Amino acid sequence: MNKALGAVFAAVFLFSVVQDARALDVAATLTEAFALLAKGDSDAALRAADAALKAAPTDPEAYHCRFRVYLARAQDEEALADINRAIELQAASAKYLAARAELRLAKQEYDAATKDLDAALAADETYAAAVRLRAELRLRQGRPDLALEDAERAVRLAPDDAAAYLVRGDALAATRRYKDARADYVKATDLDPGNAKAWHSLGRHDFLQANAYARAIKSLDKAIALDPDAAPAYVVRAKAKLAAGGSSNRAAALEDLAAAIRLDPASAEAHYVRAGAARAAEDYAAAVADLRKALALEPKNAGYRALWNTIYGEDSERLMAEAEKLLNDGKYAAAAGRVRKALEIDPRSGPLNEALRIIERHREKRGK
Repeated sequence: MNKALGAVFAAVFLFSVVQDARALDVAATLTEAFALLAKGDSDAALRAADAALKAAPTDPEAYHCRFRVYLARAQDEEALADINRAIELQAASAKYLAARAELRLAKQEYDAATKDLDAALAADETYAAAVRLRAELRLRQGRPDLALEDAERAVRLAPDDAAAYLVRGDALAATRRYKDARADYVKATDLDPGNAKAWHSLGRHDFLQANAYARAIKSLDKAIALDPDAAPAYVVRAKAKLAAGGSSNRAAALEDLAAAIRLDPASAEAHYVRAGAARAAEDYAAAVADLRKALALEPKNAGYRALWNTIYGEDSERLMAEAEKLLNDGKYAAAAGRVRKALEIDPRSGPLNEALRIIERHREKRGK
C-alpha cells in the first residue's frame, strides 16, 4: 500500500514538474536573463534565472545562467555552487569548466584555474573562451610569451570576440609591442563599442605608453559612462588629468580620486595618487594621511614606500633649509610658514616644534 502511494506521489510530482516546464519557456527565460544581465539589471536577471531553475531544476544551462548573475553581483560562493552543479549535470562541458576557471582566476586561485582550463581544453581544444582565459592566466603568472601564443590562437578561433583582442593587446603590451597592442584595443572598441573594459584598456594604454593625455581622457570618459562603478577607470583618468596639468584638471582629478575611493575604499592606488597630488600642492597633512592608508592596504609596495621616504626625507630637509635661509634673511613669518609645513609631515617632532618657537620669539622681538 505504501509503495503504491509512493508511486502515485512520484507520478504527481513528475507531472507537476513537466507542467511547470511547459508553462515556462525555459530557453526563452534564460535568454531574457542574459539580456537583463547585459543591461546591468542583475535583480531582474536573478529572478528570471530562479524561475528557469524552478521550472527545469536539472538544466545545466540554467545553473550556468544564475552563475553568471551571481558572478556579476560578486556573490562568489553562490556562483561557485551553481557552476559546480552545472558541471555535475554535464561533466565534460568545456563551457562550464571554463566558466569555473573564470571565477577562480578572478579569485587568484591560479592552480585551480589551470586544472579547470586543462580539463576544458581536453574536452574541446577549439573552445575559444578557454584559450583566451589561459592567455589571461599566463599573463598574471608573468609568462607573456606563452600568453601571446594563446591570445593569438583565441583571436583566430573567435575573430569577432572583443575580449580576445583585449587579452592579446595586454600580451602585446607586456612584450613591448605597444603599437600592435593599441591596434588590438581599438579593434575591441570597434567590435564592441559598449564594452567599458575595452575603452578603459585603450585609455590606459594612451596614458601610459603614448603620453596622449587628452585622447586617454576621452576613452576613459566613455569607459566610465558605460560603467560608472568601475573604480580603476577613475584612477587612471585622474592620473591623465594630473599629467595634463592645469588647475581645472587638478580639481577634476581630485573629484575622480574621491569617486574611486568612495566606490572602492580598499583602492590603495587611489590613495597613493591622491597623496602625490597633495604633496605637489604642499598639502603635506593630506599627503601623509592618504599615504598611510595606501601603505596600510599594501605595506610591501615599493612605490608607496619610496614616496613615504621622499616626504619624510627630502621634503622635510628642503623645507627646513628654506626656513633657515628665510630666517637668515630676517623673513620670520615666511620662515615660520616653512617650519609649519614641515610639521604637517611630523607634527610631534620636538626639534621642529622648538624651531618654530624660536622663530616666533624672534618674530615678536623684531615685529616681523
